[in-house]
Amino acid sequence: MWWRDFNSIKEAEECVGGLSAPSKMPSYAWSISAKRCNVGSKLAKVEGSVCHKCYALKGRYMFGATQGALERRYWRWSSNRDSWTNAMIYIMHNKKHIIDKGHFRWFDSGDIQGEAMLSDINTIAWSSPNIRFWLPTKEYKLVKEYTNNNDIAPNLIIRVSNPNVNSSTLSGYRHISTVYDKYNLSDSKGYICPSSKQGNQCKDCRACWDDRVKEVSYIAH
Repeated sequence: MWWRDFNSIKEAEECVGGLSAPSKMPSYAWSISAKRCNVGSKLAKVEGSVCHKCYALKGRYMFGATQGALERRYWRWSSNRDSWTNAMIYIMHNKKHIIDKGHFRWFDSGDIQGEAMLSDINTIAWSSPNIRFWLPTKEYKLVKEYTNNNDIAPNLIIRVSNPNVNSSTLSGYRHISTVYDKYNLSDSKGYICPSSKQGNQCKDCRACWDDRVKEVSYIAH
């Protein structure tokens, strides 16, 4: 197959700009700078939005080396989409930790950069049926148009984030996420993320990747 052109995991990871390893997650992820978010960069300026105090726009994410790695990933994709896509598929079929865990996250920082990137991610999911992919996003219009006109891989969970804290107003999406502060958590109609009670880690929870879970609610922090 075409994705077998790579000789090693190291070569494939170099082609995608490397993977990220969020401490909360059970497996690896791939991310770009939150500065490149389209909708998110606008929401970051709105008090009361879920992006107003974005964790990916402060702390260690703003270190020069971290931003350099995030930008490198973006340019690896934008400069050669075909090689990037093939390398990602190679990784999903050959990186032992990902295979063993069976899960992968897109964008622990950043968001989809347009229809082309979403199409590439969907291709990767179709080509890697043994891995479950979670794609959190605030690209509302893009997701609605793309999902209406394309077959989405059954192992790709596109979970659209409600823009405002303490609110669940999204409609027309199969999977969503919401954010509530601890004083309004009882208003949530979704599955409440348990990470705050287990060392800020997913542990055995896989709700974000679960097709059966329509809404996941996170606790604001």
